[in-house]
Amino acid sequence: MIELSRLSDWETRLGTYIESKRDEPFAYVVNDCFCFSLGAVLEMTGTDCMLEFRGKYSNEFGSLRALKEIGQGDLESTLDYKFPVIDIGQAQRGDLAFFDGSVGVVAGSFAWFVGQQGLERVPREFWDKCWRVG
Repeated sequence: MIELSRLSDWETRLGTYIESKRDEPFAYVVNDCFCFSLGAVLEMTGTDCMLEFRGKYSNEFGSLRALKEIGQGDLESTLDYKFPVIDIGQAQRGDLAFFDGSVGVVAGSFAWFVGQQGLERVPREFWDKCWRVG
């Protein structure tokens, strides 16, 4: 597990990051769920938790292979390895949420997930799992 601390201005940094991604469509390596969510972690903490994956995939097949070879087998297990799992009810702004095989960033009663046309809001009641960030 990675030891993380949020920067003193993490809320401003996270808000600016989310706004910059709001209308950016899904694209592997550029704005997939892993890149988006761990980009938010980088903004909040200054720690690049995706470093070992950068440049290791360029499409869906490559991302699955990278998760098997570099990660813990799949996205959920890789996130379990990197971050502490928390109860969905304890998730706060900036934590990570899992829904329908994707990871997103908690914003309160909903989380932001990357969609085909930009960020999409998914209410807490649909999340499958959450992880604490810092």
